[in-house]
Amino acid sequence: MRWPIRYQILLPFAGLILAAVVSVSSLNAYWAAARSQRQIEEQLRSVARTYLTSTFPVTGNVLEQMRGLSGADFILIDPAGKQLATSGLSTAEIPPAENVINRWQDLHLGPRVTVGGDRYFHVALRDDRRAASNNPALLHVLYPERFLREQRREAALPPLVVGGVALALCVAVASWIARKLSLPLVEVRTQVGRLAEGDFQQLAIPARNDEVRDVATSVNQLSRQLDELRRAIARAERLSVLGRLSGGLAHHLRNDVTGALMAVQMHRRHCHTEDQESLDVALRQLRLIEDHLKRFLAAGQPELPRRAVFDPRELVAELVALLMPTAQHRHIELACAVPNAPLAVPADRDQLRQALMNLMLNALEAVSKEGWVRVEMLAEHDAVRLRVLDNGPGLPDDIAQRLGEAFVTTKPEGVGLGLAVVRQVAEGHGGTLRYSRTGEATCFELSLPLSEQPPSQSNKITAAASRAAAADTA
Repeated sequence: MRWPIRYQILLPFAGLILAAVVSVSSLNAYWAAARSQRQIEEQLRSVARTYLTSTFPVTGNVLEQMRGLSGADFILIDPAGKQLATSGLSTAEIPPAENVINRWQDLHLGPRVTVGGDRYFHVALRDDRRAASNNPALLHVLYPERFLREQRREAALPPLVVGGVALALCVAVASWIARKLSLPLVEVRTQVGRLAEGDFQQLAIPARNDEVRDVATSVNQLSRQLDELRRAIARAERLSVLGRLSGGLAHHLRNDVTGALMAVQMHRRHCHTEDQESLDVALRQLRLIEDHLKRFLAAGQPELPRRAVFDPRELVAELVALLMPTAQHRHIELACAVPNAPLAVPADRDQLRQALMNLMLNALEAVSKEGWVRVEMLAEHDAVRLRVLDNGPGLPDDIAQRLGEAFVTTKPEGVGLGLAVVRQVAEGHGGTLRYSRTGEATCFELSLPLSEQPPSQSNKITAAASRAAAADTA
């Protein structure tokens, strides 16, 4: 049989209390009963001393007065066996005395005898003053057994009543304590059961600071970890499905776009000057399509970053220049603010470019006409923070809590991969992605660790060559 938690707590506690109270009450009752018997014997010895030291003649009235003082019956018998006086009992009903004492100090309740259907404690006291031929008279002392029982009961009843009341109070207090202790444990057990069923709701932390609070805190921590693990597994499953379904299609589309890009570049070299602007627009749009496909592939098939130290200011300037026509077409103010001093970031340039591109495109899509988007770069002692701010409406609370999850988006036509790629790039580089809303400004901040070494000369040459090649193709 399985007992509830409160009973498992209460029963051992109540058992100890019961044993203690019963033991104390029983000892008090026993001592009270023994004390009452000693008091009876003291009364009998006092009466016997008075009897032996008195000079008045012993009559029935005297023995009746002695019975009134002690509760015992007395019978005086001479050496010849003749009854001289009695307090009410008959000599014929008294059996021979088994306990005969010579001094009143030795008087104790003797063996039990039956007289007239009642039980008595019987003892005989020698009376040398009434002796004949060295054969003294005997004073038979018979104390009723029922009187002793009544005295013991009256003496033992108060300790037992007090013990019973104390036991009831202790059980009530123990029940209250067990309930107070068991309720949080029951809640913890219920929460663990909900965790097994996939419900990761947080448990209310008890106000008191004890082991139950520690258990509840640990259960809540476990709940959060399991919830994060569930989200991570779901995210990994979605990304895996995305990689399997879209990998081949994206590669084919990227190859087609690359072919179209090369064809436009070749045509641009042989066309007239008045057609240059329209071809430049076509080239920029094809590069944006290629960047979108890269973002799609990066979300479906994430790769480890290939780190190289470079100056992120150049990357920001390149992306601002690339997206400036789009911003101007939508009548959006696009600006940037970067430090004057060179910076060195050990990162995968392509992945960081893709992540920053995603943030800037999201900002341009979030703001309305006549809005603004600003890219800021803040250098700290060990990290660089890339911030993309806009005056758009920001993210709903439920979406903000799931920042960076794949397929989570507020756009009806979106697939929710942009921020997932940004978060993936940030975590792959040991950085973080944060979202905040201050006043009318929405801010996405990508934080990356800085390098202690400046960008190498080879990296600068490579960047310069890339810009020259871009200018040549433009």
